[in-house]
Amino acid sequence: MKKKIGLLATARKKAHGPAPVTDFYKSPLFIKSLRYARQTYDRFYFYNARDGLLLPDKIMEPYDISIRTFPQYQKVAWGKRVIAMLNDLENLKSVSLYLHGGRIYRNYLEPELNRLGIDFIVPLEGMSIGKQLRWYDEHTLLPED
Repeated sequence: MKKKIGLLATARKKAHGPAPVTDFYKSPLFIKSLRYARQTYDRFYFYNARDGLLLPDKIMEPYDISIRTFPQYQKVAWGKRVIAMLNDLENLKSVSLYLHGGRIYRNYLEPELNRLGIDFIVPLEGMSIGKQLRWYDEHTLLPED
């Protein structure tokens, strides 16, 4: 059976000081997606505009960068870099890859995955934030303490 790998978005709401990725981002959607990933995936990673691919224990410092401000060529390069970084860690052709996160980022991740012939699933495709929050509640065991 293929390993299940999650690729999760980060969030705009952040801690005010240094913290690991899993504690640094503070939005309800991020927290619910993290809880789901911990219970569902064999391994999971994150992405943001500044760093590209992030491992869960990476220590983050406050920053204010959004992919929305990137010129088009930089958005495309960002997507290629994230997928290349992930492919270096996981043989993407031999895992089941699940993408979580908004269209603004997936617009640059999905074309690169398609170009490389890598299959992926977007479990929450087309859902509003409210529906995503409910979906995570419905698909996750009781919250961790």
